[in-house]
Amino acid sequence: MKNETNLKILIAGEGGQGVQAIGQVVNEAAILCDYESVYIPNYGVEQRGGISLAYVQISHSLILYPKFKIADLLVVMCNRAIERVQNYYDYKTKIINVIGLEDKLTEHNINYRAYNMFVLGIISEFLPLKKDSLIGVLVEKFKAKNISASLLTQNQQAFLLGRAYGIRMPHYIFKLNPRHTFREKKEKIVFSDDKKIWKIDPRQCKSCGICIHRCPVKALSFNSKVAGVYSMPTSTCDIEKCIACGLCERVCPDSAIEVKKKAK
Repeated sequence: MKNETNLKILIAGEGGQGVQAIGQVVNEAAILCDYESVYIPNYGVEQRGGISLAYVQISHSLILYPKFKIADLLVVMCNRAIERVQNYYDYKTKIINVIGLEDKLTEHNINYRAYNMFVLGIISEFLPLKKDSLIGVLVEKFKAKNISASLLTQNQQAFLLGRAYGIRMPHYIFKLNPRHTFREKKEKIVFSDDKKIWKIDPRQCKSCGICIHRCPVKALSFNSKVAGVYSMPTSTCDIEKCIACGLCERVCPDSAIEVKKKAK
């Protein structure tokens, strides 16, 4: 893959996962490394978790058109993107499946917001670019946005963790099947006692925090160990405080929460 003179890269995920930031960093780093490079985004309804695509081409020669039919390198960040990219790969395509790897950041005490840089680290081994060029672009982009030094450090750590992880774990390269989910996010998480049951589905939770804000007894908080669809912490319940009023279920915009009182 490193010897390709015209490398076509497609990154597919959900809006909010930082798909476009990955594409931008790769594009700018390629230019710094004296390649011809073009990047074009294809947005879904990102704020509601729509599918987001980033097309990047890296070449030694002039690139005539930014989009392409078949990718050389396909990066898939969520299960919902699998169907969307079915026509973009063939038997020659290298497919990097990073679905469900958000918990790797938690294991190393790295903020979920750095997940896209973790993914960039994984795929960097397959790019004809120097590691320092990618990190350099990352640093400059954060400086331009006046991001805190601590968050910048977290993103650099996430990148290096992803790079090391990708090298050690080559079995995270797959062919895709739309009828098969490689690693779904956790099933519904259940809290219960003798009187009530509280459930949340991480696959639906967008980490908006409305339920936490509206809970009348402050029984809800963010769970830093379980990621939702945006790779951000989901809500968790202190079942002893919960009065099963059902307000959190009613205000949740994505029907991620279910509350039931047990029959006496």
